[in-house]
Amino acid sequence: MPDPKAVDTALYNSVRKEVARHIRHKLRSMEFDVTALELHNSSSTKTLRVYVTISRTTNLKALYLAETIVCEELQAQFGLQPHAFYWRYSPEHKAAEAATPGPAAH
Repeated sequence: MPDPKAVDTALYNSVRKEVARHIRHKLRSMEFDVTALELHNSSSTKTLRVYVTISRTTNLKALYLAETIVCEELQAQFGLQPHAFYWRYSPEHKAAEAATPGPAAH
């Protein structure tokens, strides 16, 4: 039986958009504010990595639970098992504040 973490490039390319859409929808249904989602398929290590950026913090237990549920669903629906999830926290309000100029110095 093939290693479930080894991702076939042809399979990955054919289902990439559906997988990304599924992950994003599932996380949003779990009330995660997903601002960016990237999938990376490494042909050298034969692994699939998921990079998720969220705009508000949550506890690590919730992240672990979400990751576990999403991985199980990806395995059942697409035959893909991500090697790793990488969570990034990037609050939107901080980015907006940085883009807004402050009061002018006289």
